[in-house]
Amino acid sequence: MLVLASALTLVVQVQGIAPYSLSINPSSTSLGNSVTIAVTVTNGVRNTFYGVTIGVQKPNGTGSAISNQVLSTDNRGSGSISVQYSSTSTSWTVLNGTVATNVGGVYNVAVNQTSPTNIANVATGQFTVTAMMSVVVTQPTSGTIVQRGQALTITATVTNSLGAVTGALVTANTPSNGQLTIPEVSSSNGVYSISYQVLMNDPLDSWTIVIHARDTSGNSGTSLPVSVTITKSDLFVDAMITYNSKGVPTTSFSTGDTIYPYFRIKYSGSTGAFLTTGQYVVSVENPSGATMANLTAVYDANRLGFYTPTGYSVSTFDPGGAWTVGINANTLNDGFGNTGPSIATSVRVDIVTSPLSYLPFVVGGVVSLLGGILVLKRYDRSLAGFEHLEQMMGGPIPRGSSLLLLGDPGSGKTVLSYELLHEELDAGRPCALLSYDAFPEDVQARMGEFGWDIISPLRKGRLKIIDCYSGLAGQGEGALRDPSDLTELNIQVTSFITKAKNAPVTLILDSLTPIFNGVEAKQAVNFLQTVGAKVKMTGGLFILTASKGAIPEDSIAKIKNIADGVIELTLVRSGRKGVRNLSVLKMERRRIASDTVSFEIARGRGLVFRVSRFGILRGKLLSLKLKPGQPSEKHAPSAVTPAKAEGKHVDEKGKEGKASEVSSKGAGTRQR
Repeated sequence: MLVLASALTLVVQVQGIAPYSLSINPSSTSLGNSVTIAVTVTNGVRNTFYGVTIGVQKPNGTGSAISNQVLSTDNRGSGSISVQYSSTSTSWTVLNGTVATNVGGVYNVAVNQTSPTNIANVATGQFTVTAMMSVVVTQPTSGTIVQRGQALTITATVTNSLGAVTGALVTANTPSNGQLTIPEVSSSNGVYSISYQVLMNDPLDSWTIVIHARDTSGNSGTSLPVSVTITKSDLFVDAMITYNSKGVPTTSFSTGDTIYPYFRIKYSGSTGAFLTTGQYVVSVENPSGATMANLTAVYDANRLGFYTPTGYSVSTFDPGGAWTVGINANTLNDGFGNTGPSIATSVRVDIVTSPLSYLPFVVGGVVSLLGGILVLKRYDRSLAGFEHLEQMMGGPIPRGSSLLLLGDPGSGKTVLSYELLHEELDAGRPCALLSYDAFPEDVQARMGEFGWDIISPLRKGRLKIIDCYSGLAGQGEGALRDPSDLTELNIQVTSFITKAKNAPVTLILDSLTPIFNGVEAKQAVNFLQTVGAKVKMTGGLFILTASKGAIPEDSIAKIKNIADGVIELTLVRSGRKGVRNLSVLKMERRRIASDTVSFEIARGRGLVFRVSRFGILRGKLLSLKLKPGQPSEKHAPSAVTPAKAEGKHVDEKGKEGKASEVSSKGAGTRQR
């Protein structure tokens, strides 16, 4: 029985699976290093030979190999065998690929028993090969300064323990924290390079460049940071010329012609890109250096440059000689901090005037004076309404312009804007009213008090009232729930202009106070410039009202500067009575009167000016009596004496046909 038991134990050991163990040293290594794989049997059959096959599978199927080994046990049934896995080992049979740790990743090891019986996977294990990449930035160097618009070369060398790395994904960060993919330019040296053109809106100052590299096996590396400084690109005026009314480029103009400046704005730097957005002021100066007009230039895609659609009309009163049309220093800004020009840029134009051009005015003046003297005493009446206002402005409001009505609260700004709206509707022009101070029904009722019916234009779609007041009043039923949302307001204005189908439109904004109370001053001014440019491009009018003291003085100054015309209204109270006065401070392309005139607001009529014609004619007579170069003891004015505002109605039925004396209210003069 003892002999039988011993025999059964031997059979079980021969036919069973011996206790194998697998050790791999090191379990993690870098590219190119060798790995020792050891297979051990413990408590196996004593003094027995075991055949084993060691198989290694490389990452991603890049290679596989086997090594056939024989393991013998001692009297205790223990034994082991080891083999090196490296490119120099001869113990391996290659099935595909190569025998080498040249690929980063996880290597799988499996041991199969081949004798005395075939048993698969008696032991398994893994080892890892890491491939940390070295990324070195060779261009640019830290401290490099690059200007917006210029190109910057970014170059890096990528290597690992085996040498140059090819086929890697190499990226760098842009100044705006975007991602820039850098292509490979040399596979033998692992060089990756790209030329990056710094954008005009990339952030200024420091740009920290960090380059990352990664291969398909997940191996990666990161460079040390390189600091580069980005500076602004300077703007300068390129190819400034002037056109006449016929669209012909010229520098010679005469009375009745119009000057249309054109120019391009170029960025400094190697690329020489051109600016295609924004609007900029072009000044027109006479030979004495006085600014006669500030024209607004907008980008014209057809001309590929900036053009002033309104232009400057040369009048018979303009002096002849060398004029200057140009852009002042440091007035250009693309909105991203790129500014210029460093010095004023201008072009000289010659205005030629003929003495004969004044003859019709002289003859007409003499005839008017003679006729006025004959009927003066009988017809010494006051002028009413827009007849006198147009005289003060030097004619009708120029088309394609903006007008600011600035005044004290209660001085009549809104009534004047409504009357201008009525005049434009009567002329058949499409109009829109941005009402910030009244509900639409209140606007209709107020205009109806003066006899200005707007029901028909509203029904026919020639008038649109954009209700900005309901939102301010908290009712929430207006066209704009948030009146401070200038983007939505801009969209509605643009939609109205589009529906007008290229017809000149009139846009009235009453008033500016809620806008400046709701948004920052800079945003409000930019909004006014943008909307004004759109309206003026149609050849229409952009009329604004603003109350003194309700808007910061610096903002009022900016609005005055960008507006083509400024009319100031004042209200002087004395007890329970108040005297309203009006003066024209500015009107582009017009020769304005410098006097201040009192007016009244009459039901059914609107603004009524009380001005004596006798004062006007008396000033003309005095100016005719003075000879050229002759001094005057009383300093007689060289131009027409400002008309005096009447304090009473003229009594046409005075005794012996004489008009009653008119009391003066001190209409002062204002230097232009």
